[in-house]
Amino acid sequence: MRKDQLSTIRKILSSKLTLLLGIIILGLIAVSFIKSWNRSREVNQEVKGLEQKIQTLQKDNLELSELIKYLNSTAYIEEKARTDLGLKKEGEKTVIIPELNIDNLNSNLDSKNQLEQKSDLIPNPKKWWHYFFSKK
Repeated sequence: MRKDQLSTIRKILSSKLTLLLGIIILGLIAVSFIKSWNRSREVNQEVKGLEQKIQTLQKDNLELSELIKYLNSTAYIEEKARTDLGLKKEGEKTVIIPELNIDNLNSNLDSKNQLEQKSDLIPNPKKWWHYFFSKK
């Protein structure tokens, strides 16, 4: 009976159905492994992204705290009082610098451009003649 049992087991193990079931089981294991590996990779990428976001937020937080510290300082308050309210310390003199008149500058540039265009019409030998021999 033992030989019959061994031969039956050998027949079962050597059959094509057993081979097919083994391949299916290995395929299912491989699919589950690949799914878990992909999920692990996605989680790691998400963690890296969140760590970068944390670093960015910490940097922004540090910059904002420095800005708050500066805005609460007496130097900023004094600067704002000088620029916005026109305040000055004792012994200081206020100087007002007038703005340039853009229209006058534009008209001067236009007249200069017109002179350059006129000089472009004069032949080059005449320009040299005027340069050396004309009295200015």
